[in-house]
Amino acid sequence: MTTRTSIFAAILLASAGVCAYLLFSYGLWFGRQDLIVRAVLFLLPILAALSGVWVLLRARIVALLFIPAILGGFGYFLYWMPRYSDSVLSIEMVEQRLITDSSSNALVEIGFAYPIFTPTVRLRNGELFSREIDVYLRMNDAEARSTLYRAVRDEVPPGTLSVEATVRGMLSENERYLFLPLRLAPGDEITGRLVFVITALDEGVSFMDELSRANLAQFELRDAAGGELLLEVPVM
Repeated sequence: MTTRTSIFAAILLASAGVCAYLLFSYGLWFGRQDLIVRAVLFLLPILAALSGVWVLLRARIVALLFIPAILGGFGYFLYWMPRYSDSVLSIEMVEQRLITDSSSNALVEIGFAYPIFTPTVRLRNGELFSREIDVYLRMNDAEARSTLYRAVRDEVPPGTLSVEATVRGMLSENERYLFLPLRLAPGDEITGRLVFVITALDEGVSFMDELSRANLAQFELRDAAGGELLLEVPVM
């Protein structure tokens, strides 16, 4: 085996490793591409690795692996995924939690007389493509009056002095909290605490009591860009 052959094989194997790393690191971008583009990108590191091994070994069995690799890659993305993946979004509340600012023993002191509802949720993207999602909490009272709360955003408009901006600043260093929009590649699952600033309650009214008495209390998942409703799930 010549030095040139060894160098060429090493370049192919290194390229395979780099391609695999990039696909893993940029899963959100990868999940936005068409299925046929994903199939090609997925096959690049596999075929580069097989080519590197074949250059080194010149083994017939390695050459024969190209065909099942290609058929498997295109078959998975173009046949199996569209037909057999669950293709749904899901959100599940794991724990209810309320932060208040009315006591010196509060977990967070923000200086505003609003309860801060921080439910722990588990969110999974089972769809074929990446999603950027906003989460809302809708509550209907006994008189059928509806109130819609959006979870706190990661980026509040510059120069905005609001409860949302203050809460975002206070909680930004805590990795347990999730801020909008939530970005999920296909198959991704995240668990964390959403943050809702409850601004529509009368003074002295318990939010948890209102939540338990509500005729309707549900999470609404909406597309972050277009705003269309994707999923409604009751708050249990």
